[in-house]
Amino acid sequence: MKSAIMIALLAGMSVLNACDGAARSPETPPVSPENPDGTDPPVITVDDKYAGDNDHYDVYILADNEWKSIKVYDALCSDAAKHSQIWNDWGNDKELRDTMSYSIFEADFSSPVKVRVTKRNGSFNKVEVRPSPYGMVPVDCGDNTVEFEIPSLDKAKVSVEFDGDRYHNLFLFGYEPDPDKPSEDEPGVIYYGPGEHDAGDITLTDGQTLYIDYGAVVYGRVVVDGSHCRIAGHGILSGDKLEHWGEQSWSMGAIILECNPDRDPGRQDLEIRDITVVNGPSWNISIYNYYDVLIDGVNTICYILNGDGMDVVCSNAVEIRNCFLRNYDDCITLKVRHNATPVSDLYDVHIHDNIIWGDFARGIVVGIEAGNKEERTGYLHDVTVEDCIFLHHAGGEALDDLRAAFAIGQYASPEYAWNNYGTAREMKNITARNLIFDSIGKTGRNVAIWQYPDMTDACNMDNVLLENFTVYDRNGVTTPAIYIDANQHNITNLTIRNFTFAGQKILSEGPECVIYGDVDVQFE
Repeated sequence: MKSAIMIALLAGMSVLNACDGAARSPETPPVSPENPDGTDPPVITVDDKYAGDNDHYDVYILADNEWKSIKVYDALCSDAAKHSQIWNDWGNDKELRDTMSYSIFEADFSSPVKVRVTKRNGSFNKVEVRPSPYGMVPVDCGDNTVEFEIPSLDKAKVSVEFDGDRYHNLFLFGYEPDPDKPSEDEPGVIYYGPGEHDAGDITLTDGQTLYIDYGAVVYGRVVVDGSHCRIAGHGILSGDKLEHWGEQSWSMGAIILECNPDRDPGRQDLEIRDITVVNGPSWNISIYNYYDVLIDGVNTICYILNGDGMDVVCSNAVEIRNCFLRNYDDCITLKVRHNATPVSDLYDVHIHDNIIWGDFARGIVVGIEAGNKEERTGYLHDVTVEDCIFLHHAGGEALDDLRAAFAIGQYASPEYAWNNYGTAREMKNITARNLIFDSIGKTGRNVAIWQYPDMTDACNMDNVLLENFTVYDRNGVTTPAIYIDANQHNITNLTIRNFTFAGQKILSEGPECVIYGDVDVQFE
């Protein structure tokens, strides 16, 4: 008997079903089934407020017997296949970029939410709504329009992909209306309401809240320079109007949401909830030297090299959940880095229930930057990553061998590494469980563990558990499902338990589990 998740996966791959009744345009109400009690069916109306505003998609949500149009935005994304070794086009001529779209909506989710999407340019033969395990089966309504249902709030963030095109796709981010929305004039609150705002630099100090409301687009950057700070709302923080600049292989722009810019010790109590961050000119969200951090429901889309989604450095008691991140560079990365103050441990980190899309570098990476053994300050330990879904990765065969959807890397902090000096501190107690890899790109890599060779001395990684990994592979990925290389270092107490690739359990080294170096590994 097939597992429920496999049935859902197959359902998500199904050929489009025909709608009941005649094909219709987005402006025409759908045919409603007769009510079982014999009463007249409800009259379905259409709100076309945003119809035609976007060149690529129209999006509607059915609520209170009305198809309500939802605003659609565009964002740049980067296709790794276009880049080779040329990563940034500072003239912004878009030769290395593609344009995807995204839409944010609110609904009460007391019952499934019906969505209608019209593709405005070009025809299509098939469409997928991913994550595939969600089992959302789109229905072809004709006139380049499909409909599907989002069953619940926990499945309200999805990617809609026509004919397998992942670089001109549509993201949907669904939320319930915020019951904790502050009033506009509440003390300590910086509030941005619906509409566009050229905000420039926004600075939060102790106890302040930044609220970007549903329908708001804030152009600028945010600096959190205190403790007990909160950023929330269903709006957008955009880096479109910030300077994007750099050199051939490195961007030099500002961090769009920078927490603790002076790296002061002792910062605590930081919450970032539900906002969407797009087109940052370098790192998108950076967090240094904080205790007690919650990042919940945040989305990022960023096309630029070293445009990481979230960098957590020398912090502890950190939780990252319910986020949807698409980044050309790392989506979530955990670091012990030379420019923290002090260079302290990174530990007690819980990353769970996120959807991850890595266009080139890494989706979630524990490391790479792992302190410096000679300095004996700060090391990385006690990290849990679980219940995440990886939708894409495309850079597994490029550059170094730590490119992967999920990665664990060990390298000296870059100030030392760049000068050919230093060895990473020990890393230990890393647990990853219940991860799903939803047919990543053909040239991508699912899992990699990599200790870098060019360090002064040997280092050790200890007590690593990979448990309940499921890899679906409809794209015929060309790299092994697991790639491990200790180089001249050591990995001890590595357990790979219940790792399934394309329906087959991996129980030893082989074509789908390649291991190099001194690795103490047990398969279960």
